[in-house]
Amino acid sequence: MNMTGISAAMNFAAHQLALDYAKKNLPEEEYNKIKKSYYAIIISTVLYMVVCVLPIVFVSTGIAVGAPFSRQFEADTTPANATDYKLARVDYDDNFYWTHNSVKYEYALEDYGFAPEDYEFDDKVKVYVDDAQNIIKIVEYKEGMSVRDMEVIIGASVAILVPVLLTLCVYVPIVYFTFGKPWREYNKKFNAGDV
Repeated sequence: MNMTGISAAMNFAAHQLALDYAKKNLPEEEYNKIKKSYYAIIISTVLYMVVCVLPIVFVSTGIAVGAPFSRQFEADTTPANATDYKLARVDYDDNFYWTHNSVKYEYALEDYGFAPEDYEFDDKVKVYVDDAQNIIKIVEYKEGMSVRDMEVIIGASVAILVPVLLTLCVYVPIVYFTFGKPWREYNKKFNAGDV
């Protein structure tokens, strides 16, 4: 069991101890109100997680993993008849190359209108190819953050930040001041030894 599980189990045990104390030492009506409040918090938290938080996490990570925007961007920039692209590397002989199915494809930079002096060893060019690995078009490859990278960062950020903000700004205040109030107030007194 990890530390989070141990902590949750300890909290649950402490809550049960507080509820047992309330059952034995408080008027039945007050105990029922506290117990109802406690179980309402548990049920609403589970429902909140399932209905609000999990869909946001799944959608956000789905965007990051599925990459719909980068796929669309790639589809818009892919030349006609190209089915894929390869990031080819420049070698010492002023050629660029890539491998596909254990076959090495190598061509001279200048044969495709690129000045070899503009490239150093291990620089990259983006080569659009068809299914037979015939070159359709070659473009410069620019280092930096791609649309795909931005999607992953945004998806991961949304998956983390939106649920946290919803929880802190919406869910917690609602629970704190409404149906969770009897349990919160009793638990605070119980922990302080004021019951």
